[in-house]
Amino acid sequence: MEADRRDWLFGTGATSTEKLLAHATATLGALAVTVANRHAGWAWWQWLLGLSLVWDLVGGVVANGLDTAKSFYHSPLPADTPRSIRFVHHPVGFTGLHIQPILVGFLFPGGTWWWGVLWYGLALAGAVAVEAAPERLQRPIALATVAAGAMISPLLPGPGGLSWLPVVLLLKLVLAHGVPEGKCAPQRATVA
Repeated sequence: MEADRRDWLFGTGATSTEKLLAHATATLGALAVTVANRHAGWAWWQWLLGLSLVWDLVGGVVANGLDTAKSFYHSPLPADTPRSIRFVHHPVGFTGLHIQPILVGFLFPGGTWWWGVLWYGLALAGAVAVEAAPERLQRPIALATVAAGAMISPLLPGPGGLSWLPVVLLLKLVLAHGVPEGKCAPQRATVA
């Protein structure tokens, strides 16, 4: 019965190697943030929050990109599933729960309320656009959203030491989580 247990982090059936890769990536991210911000003057609670963000978002890019996670989150639920579970299971609902950029905008030096709302809004808009798009366009729309975030992010003032957050947030939520595994075969051009 253990094999049938739901795994909300990696999807049901993820291998030890897949899980290790997600944790190793999160560890690398935590190390990078620690080294980059060692003189930032963050309070202990900002360190705790910052490292938790890294673990969730950086590790989440890999975890959400696993075939097992995509299969888990993009498959239908039983009819009797409670609404709260349906909300968390849905790509847009899952994205909507990720209020981290708003918290960062308010709680870290150099952050502003609009910075957090902007990145939260872009992630949510990207998730909605991917969900509404035909299957052939879901991945390109997600990639366009991430590319736009990567180009815009350096142009905007934000919290020191957390400039990585917008791009990683978009990678995790819009691309890795939002795009199901493709079932759409390319159409072949016919020669007359």
